Formats: sequence, C-alpha cells, structure tokens
Amino acid sequence: MKAIEFLERHYPDTLKVLEDKFPEFVKTARRIKVIPWREEFQVADKNQEVIDEIEFWETLAKGGLISEEEAGRRINALLKEKGYSSKTMGIAFIEAGEVSFRNEVPPLSVLLHEIGHVHFKEPDPVWSSTYGGGETLFWLALKKDYPIGEEEIRRFHSLFKKAQNGEHLEVAKEIVEKVAPLWGEQIVPAFYPVCLAAGWIPHYVYEVASGELDPFDLTNPEWKKVLPHRNDVVMFFVNLTEGLKFSEPFWVEYARRLGILG
Repeated sequence: MKAIEFLERHYPDTLKVLEDKFPEFVKTARRIKVIPWREEFQVADKNQEVIDEIEFWETLAKGGLISEEEAGRRINALLKEKGYSSKTMGIAFIEAGEVSFRNEVPPLSVLLHEIGHVHFKEPDPVWSSTYGGGETLFWLALKKDYPIGEEEIRRFHSLFKKAQNGEHLEVAKEIVEKVAPLWGEQIVPAFYPVCLAAGWIPHYVYEVASGELDPFDLTNPEWKKVLPHRNDVVMFFVNLTEGLKFSEPFWVEYARRLGILG
C-alpha cells in the first residue's frame, strides 16, 4: 500500500489541509510505499524492559483492573528508577522512498514524521522537532496557520544544516545582516547582541561575560570581535522555532527576515 492511504482512510481532515498548504508533500505520500514492520526496525528502542512494563500497567488500566491514577503512579515511579525510554513507532528509508510503522494504523504525528523524512530528504537532526528541526515549522503551518510552506521549510533546513555542519560563521553573518537592522542603533550589528536583544542568552555569552564584555551592553563594538560558537548558532534556530511556537514577536520578525516565514 501507499502512505497516502492512511491519510485518506483515517485522517481525511488533515489531508484536506495538506492538499491546500503542502501539495507537493501529498504527492510524495502518494508514491511512498509502506512496507511490513520487521523486528530489526526496533533497534532504536531505548530500555525495552521499561517499555514492556509501561505497557503492562497501561493494559491493566484499560482493562479496569487498576485505576488510571494507579497506573500513572507506577509508571512515574518506574521512569524515576530506570530512566528514559522510547519506542520506535516508525522508520523511513529516504532513498528507497519507503516507510514502515509498528502499529497497524500509525498515529498522525508518526505518519507525517516519516513521510516528511522521505519528502524533505533530511535525517532527524535536521527534520525532527525533537532537535528543533523543520518538522516544528510544518506543524505550526498546520495548526497555527503560519505563512509557512515548502520553500520556507527548505530554507530553514538549509540554514540549520549549514550551522550543524561547520558553516556556522557564514550562517551567523547572514543572520546579522538580515536581522540586526531591526534594532537600529540599539545594538551593535553582531551575532550575540542579536541573540541577547531577543531575550535569549547563548551559552558562550556566560564565558564572554566573565571577561571585559558586559552582556547587558549591546552597543559595545567589541562584540564584533567575538566569533560565534557553532553550538550557539545551531541553538539560534532551536530558539527561533520555540519562539514561533509561542508567537514571540522578536522571533517571529527574525523568522520573517530570514525567509522562514512567508
């Protein structure tokens, strides 16, 4: 079967929105093949014994053998004792144009996540919302009606990926060129003042602040001499997507000036 069949049968309302906002995404879903789930796809599971016990308590609660509250207490105690666990619900083979799902009917978020991998041809660190990737923008377009389409998500991916891959100074320069004019003479046109003006304190600023630069003085020309740290440039985009989630005006304007909002 094809991935589009899940949307047609189980998520027709979402399909209508996708056809309007992401028609190329829908075309991709029509050609993606869904292959059977195999045991080896579960290699990314974390703490399988924890997953099994969580499912045990959830099954008891669903069967009415214990209350939902009791199941919640048991699961919270388990996670506190054993730590984080995760279960692989889907997998995408980007080059082959194939996906596979653990459940007979995948949750909508899992379905769109895996289709997105194939459509945008990006791995988790660039696409996944877990890492602040373009998937967050995709959902904002669907749920909050942001002016975000294919072009804007690919633009975001391009900048985000370049920052991750060591071209962070080039990306930081572009950020400053596009965004610093917003502030006029309130800040010196440099990467860290741009970040601080939006209310975010990058990690490296703490090291800089221990020296001669005052993190509250954004007009000091010495900021131009501070080379942006790669991790901070990457985190700029993570903070940008978070800012868009909450409609924070500075981050919304930053996104617009960077071509991430239409």
